Amino acid sequence: MLQEQIEFADAHIRGEQYRAVVDASGVLSGFVQFFPIVGVTRLGLGLRPDLIGKGSGIGLQFVQLLTREAQKIAPGHEIDLEVLVWNERAIRTYERAGFTITDTYEKQTPMGMSNFHCMVYDAASPN
Repeated sequence: MLQEQIEFADAHIRGEQYRAVVDASGVLSGFVQFFPIVGVTRLGLGLRPDLIGKGSGIGLQFVQLLTREAQKIAPGHEIDLEVLVWNERAIRTYERAGFTITDTYEKQTPMGMSNFHCMVYDAASPN
């Protein structure tokens, strides 16, 4: 966790990898980190909790927007993300946006060990 705080405090990394998503009024709606890995852009994303789960489709639109932006930033790179295995609502949204589960593994979090799916974007999917 300390490493994450240091990373976010680094102005260069923050400017290169992080973006805020704001609504038409300029209010923060979410964020994304476009984390570069060799040949891959990993999305780390978050949407304001009060905006999700209402059937509005904003979660899907958010993921589609971020996926398009990742394609612009690093054309030809694979796009993936990690999601906790219990987060079924997010998994369904990612699947609707064209992501598929390609791996499942356990990794350390600030709360202890947790199981994650890695989901990879299929650019050919009709989303």
